[in-house]
Amino acid sequence: MIVPIIIQFLFEKTSKFFSRPMNLIAQAQSGTGKTATFVLTMLSRVVPSNKWPQCLCLAPTYELAMQIGQVVQKMSEFLPEIKIRYAVKGERMSRGEKIEEQIIIGTPGKMLDWVMKLRVIDPSKIICLVLDEADVMISQQGHQDQSIRLHKFRMIGVR
Repeated sequence: MIVPIIIQFLFEKTSKFFSRPMNLIAQAQSGTGKTATFVLTMLSRVVPSNKWPQCLCLAPTYELAMQIGQVVQKMSEFLPEIKIRYAVKGERMSRGEKIEEQIIIGTPGKMLDWVMKLRVIDPSKIICLVLDEADVMISQQGHQDQSIRLHKFRMIGVR
């Protein structure tokens, strides 16, 4: 099958670019590959042998978080050690429960609960933070505050 070979080639060629820590703001029309771009970034940064959250991906809605998860699953099909988990309504966590998935996709409120209240995500171990549809989240006061708080916790860690 040629598809895995192409994916491996693209992954190896682009991983050098994505491996450098940097901030990126991308704006483009629908259907141009923005989601694939940030998913590839997350996949290239994850260390599969590390069984803890390393990438957080925030989306303004449950539906968008689920769509992003589907893209991650498709793009990581040949990377079986990389696992994802959803931090969305209906997902229950207990304080002290261990999360072994490397990529967490969810909404800002639920993600903030997992970081601050339940402390099941260590922000000091997060190497990549993605805000999908950041313009939407920034325009909604609640999401704006939650997204900013998550970014600050990632930078300094929860104390």
